[in-house]
Amino acid sequence: MANRNFSRVQALNHEIKLISGNFSIAASGGAATKVQGLGWSVAKSNTGEYTITLEDSYVALQACTATVQAAVAVDLVAQIASHDVVTAKTIVLNLNAGATPTEPSAVTVVHFQAELRNSTVE
Repeated sequence: MANRNFSRVQALNHEIKLISGNFSIAASGGAATKVQGLGWSVAKSNTGEYTITLEDSYVALQACTATVQAAVAVDLVAQIASHDVVTAKTIVLNLNAGATPTEPSAVTVVHFQAELRNSTVE
């Protein structure tokens, strides 16, 4: 645990919530395994496609970033394919090589952070 005094995050929008974490994927794809984070789960949905399911619903997804980590070079870029944080409570990520969802060729970890709005008040 960090031994520092951290300040609160401030935002112009009301009730911004951060959900973040990471999950691992075995070489050649396979099931996704949650490594770290709270408030979500993950499952493989299709070739190179992984669905993050949030435990709670939110008003809107403000932003989401994802990065791919691997011990060897992999030519994959994480891209949001779709999201529904209100009803289905999901964020779908594709791991793309070019513009095609692709399975990782090596053990891969996907790190993500979602910024969610939890109020209808702008």
